Amino acid sequence: MIFDRYIHTNDGINGVANYLNNHGYTKKLRQNGTIPGFSASFIKKIIDNPVYMGKIAYGRRRTEKKTGTRNETHVVEQSDFSVYEEIHEAIIFEEDWNLAQEKRSKNNYKREKIRDPVHAHILSGILKCPCCGKGMYGNIAKAG
Repeated sequence: MIFDRYIHTNDGINGVANYLNNHGYTKKLRQNGTIPGFSASFIKKIIDNPVYMGKIAYGRRRTEKKTGTRNETHVVEQSDFSVYEEIHEAIIFEEDWNLAQEKRSKNNYKREKIRDPVHAHILSGILKCPCCGKGMYGNIAKAG
């Protein structure tokens, strides 16, 4: 259902998540059980996972030591990893997975943060809150 909605409609990741939540679909609650509905990040992980087309990805994540610490590590996503074929039965066709990846790459871009000199807040950090003493900052609401 997730791949079908994503590929064959104009819905994006958020649209697919909203559709599933609004039409009574549920997912299995995991260990913490805090999010019963579908989130956009959950849908994104499903669409990007080659397991659904019957392949296994090895080396997608790597544990690295945090700089400046002794024993702390964090997981880093890798852009180059190996994919092994036909380990288990596929849930979707490989062509559908590739179509989803094309749509993801077409829609996947980061918007640049534009520094608008008209809305520069020159007193940010200089003005202090009279109650707590923390620095105040300006914010722009673009909702209209």
